[in-house]
Parts: sequence; structure tokens; C-alpha cells
Amino acid sequence: MSPSHPQRFAEALPSEGKLLLCTHRHPDPDGLGALVGIQQLLQDRFGLGSDLVLEGRIRRAENVAMRQLLKIHSIPKGGVNPAEYKGLILVDSQPGFSHTHPPGGLPLLAVLDHHEGAEEPCSELLDPIYSWVDSGFGATSTMVHHLMREFDVIPSRRTATALFCGIRYDTHDLALESTSFDEESFFELQKNADRKMLQQIDSPPLPRSYFGQMAQAIDSCEVYGFALLALMGEVTSPETVAEVADWFVRLDGQQWSLAGGACDGRYQVSLRTDMPGADAYPALRYILGGEGACGGHGRMAGGQVPLTDLAIEDVVEKIRIRALKLFGVEGVEPVPLVAASQRKLAKRSQRNL
Repeated sequence: MSPSHPQRFAEALPSEGKLLLCTHRHPDPDGLGALVGIQQLLQDRFGLGSDLVLEGRIRRAENVAMRQLLKIHSIPKGGVNPAEYKGLILVDSQPGFSHTHPPGGLPLLAVLDHHEGAEEPCSELLDPIYSWVDSGFGATSTMVHHLMREFDVIPSRRTATALFCGIRYDTHDLALESTSFDEESFFELQKNADRKMLQQIDSPPLPRSYFGQMAQAIDSCEVYGFALLALMGEVTSPETVAEVADWFVRLDGQQWSLAGGACDGRYQVSLRTDMPGADAYPALRYILGGEGACGGHGRMAGGQVPLTDLAIEDVVEKIRIRALKLFGVEGVEPVPLVAASQRKLAKRSQRNL
């Protein structure tokens, strides 16, 4: 683990004024939790106000509930006036990541992230004064909590809940890719988190469209022995793709789960693995080839392919070909997750209820 160098973080900050805080597009609980934690740290320790910019819609029900219940307010990216801010802090992502496009015209003061290095070299304009990128942590929220402790800032109940959600999400309740640092923060934050709110975030009401999307995922799913592909057409949300990949890797006998879907002019792709010692990040880089970009670590990775010059069908076919080659199942006849005969039987049984 690299040290957080709290003094260098402090030196990167202005003595007064307001800052802008950002994360990647379609932020997940770890990005949201890290933002809430940094916002409290800046205010309590340095007397600096800040605004959040959340790019891309948040549509996964649990993430929507987290944002609403914790009152995580933001301003639109297009409404940012650089003259009103002294600089920018980026969490749970890095300059050069394809899903990260912070507002321009501001110096990048700090970057905190637990993912692998950036996909592309950073330009000088995006070279942060303070950079703490460390894959020795399972969540950026753990890193932010570590930094708060360095400055003797105690998370409020709201912040503890947000950071706890971030660690839970990225480590699957410490079951995957977690370290002793995540474990320590997890249990410390859990004591002060709002448990009623956590239950509401875990079990939010789901719209009818959610179940229609899951039905589409089941229909598109192809099983190639130990590898499973669910390459869909249009989907309601980029977060749906990650949820489908998480869902299908739990299928008995699966070691790789690849899901994809088109949304917002991009073909979103998520890869999950349960194979011991496997790394999803380089695997997804190969699967996307030169058309797309991705990030990730350990058992999970996510990426996207712009659809500006390519049809969805063409992107899906290229992804399928490279995935089957990577998994060594070229020529294997795919088996549908649910056979047509099983669907008919399920419908007949339903009518007889």
C-alpha cells in the first residue's frame, strides 16, 4: 500500500474558495460515498465549500435510493462556471478513463482511486497536484475514510452511511477484493451508519421495466460451458449491464460472465469472473480490442464502445468473436439459459395457478 501523504493533500488545496468534486459517469455507491466523504473533509478540516458534478444518469434502483435518501445534491456539468471554483478533485476514477470527463477550465488538484492505471496518458492540463492511486484498497471510499482519519475528522452519520455503502458495493460485503484496510473501515463505519436507511437502500421498490429488462437478459443469454455471454441490444441503463453480469456469474458452473447493452450512444460491457487468480481487466481489454476502452481490477471490469461509426450488431459480433477466442470455446455450440420448452412449461404452469 502506498501512503496517503496527508500533508501533500493539504498542500494541494487552496487557502480559500470553493472546489468542484467529480467522479466517473453513472456513479456507483463507491463514487458517491467517496464524494460525500471528501466533501465533509474539505469543510470540517479546511473550511472549504464544494459542489458535486454527477455526469450521466443514475438509474440502478439501489443507487437512486442512496442518492435520494442521503440527499446527495449536484449541479449540472453544463452549468459550471470555472471562475467560481479554485480547482477540481476527482475520486474513484482517473484522467484518461473513457467514462470520465470532468468540466474543463479548472486545475486538477487531487485524484484518489483504487483502480488500475489510466488507459491513456494524462495531458499536462489534467496532471493532478496530489495523486493517490492504490489497488491495495478494495474501494475508494476506504481510501477517503483513511484520509479523514489522518486529519482527525470523524464522519457524520450521513457520511458514515455513504462511505459504508461504497465499501459494501465494491467489496461485496468484504467477500471480494477486500483488504485489511477495507475490513477496518467497514466495521468502524457500520457502527455509525444509519441502519434503517441502509435497509431502504438495499431493498428499494423496482419499476415494472426492471423485470422486463431482466427478461431480455435471460432471453439473450448464451452458455458456452464455463463462460456465459448476455449481449443485449438497447438497454434502459448502463448500470443494467453491470447488474446482469453480477447476476449471471452466480449461475452454477460459471467462471466468466460477460454482459453488454447499448445505451446513450455507447455499447456498455461488463465482465465478471469467479475463476481463482483470474483478472477481468486485461481480459476485457482484449475483448473490446481497439474499438473500446475499459477499466477494472480483480474479478470485475467494465468498458464501452462508442456507437458513432458502428452498428450495435457489428459491435456485438466483434465482442462475441474475441470473447469466445479468449475463453477458448470457439466452435462450441451455445446453450440458451432457458430453453424454449422450459418457457412454454412455465407459462402453462402459470395459467394453471
